Amino acid sequence: MDGHKSVVSSLAICDGVLYSGSWDGSIRLWSLSDHSLLTVLGEDMPRTVTSVLSLIAHQNILIASHENGCIKIWRNDILIKSVQSHNGAIFAIGMEGKWLFTGGWDKNVNVQEILEDDFRVDIRPIGSTPGSSVVTDLLYWQGKLFVGHNDRTIKVYYYGK
Repeated sequence: MDGHKSVVSSLAICDGVLYSGSWDGSIRLWSLSDHSLLTVLGEDMPRTVTSVLSLIAHQNILIASHENGCIKIWRNDILIKSVQSHNGAIFAIGMEGKWLFTGGWDKNVNVQEILEDDFRVDIRPIGSTPGSSVVTDLLYWQGKLFVGHNDRTIKVYYYGK
């Protein structure tokens, strides 16, 4: 599977589709059964090219984080929301239910609530936890948010459901 014009920086799988994000600013959707290209997202926005750094795919929603601190939400392959969430690159995103966790260059872990109905999707900021170094990865598991930092540490935050 090829077609990106730069580094492939993120992968996600959902419902028989492989999503690949790239530094070229595009997201490609591939069939898992025959590896064919299904569609390309973001390629038609040349003036707004910013590297895709992380992806989450869940049902008909795709969330991408970008190097400019922006989160883009796609539903059924249509861009429906673009939100400035961080000051600088967002290296890591995680999701649990309606909660979206993001972290990156600004050393913050942001918690947002995803609000969705038949007509729109919105992001509501819930809170932010400042850190002492750049956030490089996030993992939510059994009520805990594990946060990897570039200072070689992992911090654990407890979140109830």
